Amino acid sequence: MANPLTSLRATLGLSQPEYARLVARTHDDLGLGRMAARREKVSRWESGRIVPEHSAQLAMAHIHGVPAREVARLGWPFWMHLATGDGVPLDEDARADLRLYLPGGGPRLATSGRPTGFALRGDRLAAQVHGALTRLAGPRPVLGREAAGRAVERLDWIESRTAALEAQMLASLLPSRLLLAAALTEHRQVVHLLATAGHGGGAARRLLLLSARTALLCSGFSCALGELTGAEQHALTAVRAAAAAGDRGISATAMTQLARHHLLAGSAADALGLLRAARTAAPDLPTATALELHNCEASAFAQLGRATEAARALDLAAEAFTSAEADRAATGTATDPEAYRRFVAIGRASVWTFLGRPAKARPQLAVLANSLTASGSSTPSPYSALWFLYVVNGHLALNELDVAADAVHRVRALTGELPPVLASDLRHLLAPHRHERLLREAADDLGTASAP
Repeated sequence: MANPLTSLRATLGLSQPEYARLVARTHDDLGLGRMAARREKVSRWESGRIVPEHSAQLAMAHIHGVPAREVARLGWPFWMHLATGDGVPLDEDARADLRLYLPGGGPRLATSGRPTGFALRGDRLAAQVHGALTRLAGPRPVLGREAAGRAVERLDWIESRTAALEAQMLASLLPSRLLLAAALTEHRQVVHLLATAGHGGGAARRLLLLSARTALLCSGFSCALGELTGAEQHALTAVRAAAAAGDRGISATAMTQLARHHLLAGSAADALGLLRAARTAAPDLPTATALELHNCEASAFAQLGRATEAARALDLAAEAFTSAEADRAATGTATDPEAYRRFVAIGRASVWTFLGRPAKARPQLAVLANSLTASGSSTPSPYSALWFLYVVNGHLALNELDVAADAVHRVRALTGELPPVLASDLRHLLAPHRHERLLREAADDLGTASAP
């Protein structure tokens, strides 16, 4: 079986020399001292000929989002399985601990389900993004033997399944946890092939692109579940893999998706930096990415109190929506127009809420709630529960308690199986209002949501 370090390095889209430099830089940044960045070290770690020194393991654990305490508790190489999600031969108590750190199932706050912080912020995040942009500017060929026969057929099927999952991103009747499980399965297959198959040429680029696409799916479905630690990890993987493949469009999409996660639980300034990088990566953005980028930008400016710039970004989002409608009419695509309408509504609602003007958000909250719960004409979005947090929060800010309570019941009926983290978030919003009968009943309805 391949060393898990090989899989982790392949997930990042890095060669052995590049990974050696990243570990050495992280080692220095963490205050662990300077270390030589030699390819031979990584090769010997992966072959099992030597065990990395403890400080090097701490640097690698930081890169892959594994808590330092797990490095000491599990030892080499078992702690790496916390990042790959492949499982570790442990007793049942340790397995229970392990599940908290698997991709898509990250640690949660007891009060609201939000993580305590992202792995990369500020200068460290900017350095990662700069590295991706540098790689896009000068892509290098991936060496190795070309795939043939059954290997190509396997890639064809993975691509087909990935495309089917991508179609579920805007609208799906399936629970997000099942969609995430399917996306993780595909992603792990791709990472395994990258680590073991040794494909070169076109097959290598296909694998890197599939790694980016499946990581984006994992990131999106994790976000839909409110599990933002896993969402960040997968979005970073997508940024690196897309850059390694030299695909500007997917790189920009991944950076924009990561910016959205930072708006939910990170820094508005970091989000704006990611959005600037997305524009640099792909000046001619796909319509759907442009719409999301402008919406994210508007929300970031609003969080920072920059109302004029937020309004301008909303205007650009409206233009992107008009362009999306024109494209749909011209090409006859089956894209649900309600999906784009929801993006516009959530952008405007969040901006006015962040700017402390919830009355101006009220019309958009109604559009969003009605669009999400319209029966027959529209399939629900996997993001419905997440977006309903904005609806409930907005009506609570307006003191429209009966409307907020109705929104809780509607999202419960819509999702059938409310994601546990988001159910916790809703309970957190309702807690100060439990003395109100309608909101107490709504909170009690959430009490029947499935446990994690």
